[in-house]
Amino acid sequence: MMRFIAILKDSFREAVDGFVIYVMLALSALMIIIVGSMSYTPAAPPEAFDSIVKNFNLVFPDRGRSRVFTGSSNNYITSDVQAAGGGYQLRLTVIAMGKMTAVDDKGQQVPERSQGDTFREAVAGWAKPANKVGEAEVGDAKGNGEKKKGGRKVEFGVQSATAEEQKAVTDERMEEFLKSQFTMHAGMDSTVKRVKSGVDEPSYAFEVTTSGGSSVRGWPHTLKIFFGSVTISRDAPLGAVLFLIEDQIINGVGSGLALLISLIITSFFIPNMLRKGSIDLLVSKPIGRSQLLIYKYVGGLTFIFLLSTITIGGVWLAIAVRSGHWDPTFLVVIPILTFTFAILYAVSTLVAVFTRSPIAAMLISLGFAVFLYIVGFIKTIFDRQKIEGSDNIPEWAYTLVDTINNVLPRYKDLDKLTSKLIGEGTLTPGESRMFGIAQIDYPSWGGTFGVSLGFIAIMMALSCWRFSKRDY
Repeated sequence: MMRFIAILKDSFREAVDGFVIYVMLALSALMIIIVGSMSYTPAAPPEAFDSIVKNFNLVFPDRGRSRVFTGSSNNYITSDVQAAGGGYQLRLTVIAMGKMTAVDDKGQQVPERSQGDTFREAVAGWAKPANKVGEAEVGDAKGNGEKKKGGRKVEFGVQSATAEEQKAVTDERMEEFLKSQFTMHAGMDSTVKRVKSGVDEPSYAFEVTTSGGSSVRGWPHTLKIFFGSVTISRDAPLGAVLFLIEDQIINGVGSGLALLISLIITSFFIPNMLRKGSIDLLVSKPIGRSQLLIYKYVGGLTFIFLLSTITIGGVWLAIAVRSGHWDPTFLVVIPILTFTFAILYAVSTLVAVFTRSPIAAMLISLGFAVFLYIVGFIKTIFDRQKIEGSDNIPEWAYTLVDTINNVLPRYKDLDKLTSKLIGEGTLTPGESRMFGIAQIDYPSWGGTFGVSLGFIAIMMALSCWRFSKRDY
């Protein structure tokens, strides 16, 4: 243990000797300060609930478990919003459209109650299995399901219900449906009770009690930056804003930049150890060469782990304090970023042992990272084409990309799984579907880590073999 600590200290000294480490720490501090300068102001409860219930016409069948969505055309209205404990009490009115099958004495079509209405149809369809009929480009920053050019593709269906099925919808089923919609589109728990007195179908009224206050994921917030001086968005759901910051900015751009700079810094660790004089002193000590190399490798991993812990932990704390959303899922970026770096650093170590050149170790490991990203990106496109049944890509291309992806570290798969975890910690279930997070068939954690660990083991075994056989 003392030998490992000594080598770790040596690696740390190498890192802080250059100005790059101070640049990284400065960038980390700047990122934490910028995130900490953001303010999240919740919308007033009446306006917030009006915004939330507008999404209720997006219905996910199979009691909300389906990835396929269907649409309805009811008018949801909230009123009498009052604070109650840690949540709110309100009245929810649903104005449905009756089926225009009857004719009055003037020859005009009028609703026929026996044929049901659009609300009963939505509730009955919600309880039935999904019926996919196609795809649509939907979803905006609010996850409201409006069609948007260039948006994400999600599956949709037409969920019809017969007059008998609509008539069979009970008060309890209506209450279950609305409770599910509050969970799906607001991320809040609720109790719902139908009110019949003074309300005639096709209108419906419900007394609703919610929990979680205004810090739930689907609550509309106004986002400002630089301590309120610049407004970024108004009335965007809190979860969607946090997902954008945590996944797209920090996990995307920030992690990529951290990997780049960390590879540059650590590419000097092994070559410096192999310099004449340094290596003579080290190999004269009672420690095996393989053990020495592995200690040096772990020292590099410890460096990136500590740096990412400071940065990611600081960003998470700033977000939690400013937004009131204390979900720790975002912290999973720390070990996954370290593991991703371990893949690339294993390549850097192998190149360094063979060439003793920090420049070669740096360039080849960075090139390998770009290659893994390209393979993963192409694999994602091919998988999408296969799901859609496209015949534009020849079969040999699918086989080639699948083979390369199966034998190489799952760089892109790690990114997908990280985004999935962040999405589950920030987005509402409805937003997760509309953002496309729930539409992806994800790789397994075991397969992703297993193949990547096998690759690291092979790289390090070759490095240790070369290091132990080489004369210094």
